[in-house]
Amino acid sequence: MSIEHGTVDITRTFAAPAAAVFAAWSQQAAQEAWGDPGPDWQMRFERFGFAVGESDLCRFGPKGGPVYLNENRYLQIRPQERIAYASLLREDGTLTFAGTVVVALEAVPDGTRMRFVEQGTYFDGRDKAEDHQAGWQAMLEAMDRYLRQQARAA
Repeated sequence: MSIEHGTVDITRTFAAPAAAVFAAWSQQAAQEAWGDPGPDWQMRFERFGFAVGESDLCRFGPKGGPVYLNENRYLQIRPQERIAYASLLREDGTLTFAGTVVVALEAVPDGTRMRFVEQGTYFDGRDKAEDHQAGWQAMLEAMDRYLRQQARAA
């Protein structure tokens, strides 16, 4: 049995107002749009409770492969400023990650600067910070595409 600690720290600027970036985090349909892991994967929310003290429960994984269950419990929500939540990840029922996530939003001349910080504990070599870093970078790239598409549609 092993325990490793790690941090994912990503800062990026979106060409969208803070209200739009916050909406991308706070609305189930938006998260389903930009959080979809790709054509060979499946994802569905069993529960979406974006409110302090509430939680999300999302099941995802590659078709025919392991099933991941992600649970996020919201600790603090300041619209257009900050979202903080505790996160657990299980693979086929086994805990692989436990941590906290803070999403900080700041209006800047070009749109919104977002800092994403995930601090976590990774269990038994089944998960690692490098994988979370790569996954979040891909999802935030997808969020950028989603925000641009929403701006064009408006």
